[in-house]
Amino acid sequence: MAIRAKTPARPLRRSVRTAARPVRRKSERQVDGKAMMQRWAGHWLRTCRDMPKQAQRLLDHAAPDPEKQIHAFRRLMKAWRALLKLAPKALASEARMVRSEVKGLRQSFGAVRDATVVAKALGKVLPKAADEVDAPADVLEQSRQQFEAVRAKLAWLSTEMARWSVAGEGGSFLLTGFRRICRKARRRLDGDPRRMSMKRLHAWRTAIVDLGYQIDFFQPADPAGFKPKAEATERLRAHLGTVVDLNMARKHLSEAVPARRRRKAEREIEKSIAKKRAKAALIGDRLLEQRPKAMSSHLGTMLAAHEPRRVRFV
Repeated sequence: MAIRAKTPARPLRRSVRTAARPVRRKSERQVDGKAMMQRWAGHWLRTCRDMPKQAQRLLDHAAPDPEKQIHAFRRLMKAWRALLKLAPKALASEARMVRSEVKGLRQSFGAVRDATVVAKALGKVLPKAADEVDAPADVLEQSRQQFEAVRAKLAWLSTEMARWSVAGEGGSFLLTGFRRICRKARRRLDGDPRRMSMKRLHAWRTAIVDLGYQIDFFQPADPAGFKPKAEATERLRAHLGTVVDLNMARKHLSEAVPARRRRKAEREIEKSIAKKRAKAALIGDRLLEQRPKAMSSHLGTMLAAHEPRRVRFV
């Protein structure tokens, strides 16, 4: 009887022992989070210090369209103002001083902006009246003469901010400032935007503009969560801005155009304002439905886990 040979047993595979990942203790995670928050604090200071340099580059660049150049400069000043509102208590007085100067720089080109938007708005509803607005070219020439004074002011602000420091700041001031602007935006929405006075609507728009630029600054910490908010804030800002611009156009009509010539244009302006107010009300309710404390709490979690990155404001 044939005996079947036994097959040799397979050699046991020697298991390769991998080093187990060390479990990070709670205290270590907290230290890492604190370090990341300190990086965000330093990033905030560097971004604020870089604003005068960006503004200088905008003015030095020979833009083919000076109106767009000035528009970009004014937007950069608004972004700077919004970030300064995040300043810690130790820099509160310095930040207020710089914000006041930034406001002056932005308003120095306000005439260009006003003349441009009024002419654009009137051009759609009453083309002949648009010709009666101050020629943007003349206003632009007046603004160009202010460039040197603006450059000198920017250089001075850059020197002043070089003395600022956030040493010892853990970054929690960023959450405090963000929560403050969220509360302000919600508080100024207290009421129906479709029936707000222009003064209240303008104040709400200012808060929304600040909120939008702060969301842009924090967006690298949570792109998926903050991108929809940034887009909604930008749409809301645009609708509110259009209402303000149309109101300026309406005011110009009442002062410069005879009643019989402006009736149809005024009806068109009123209709456009009503539509924009309704859209702003809808977006505002959705954007600000989350409580400020919850928004800042989520932001704190994201900042503690993600590196800061530079963003473009214009």
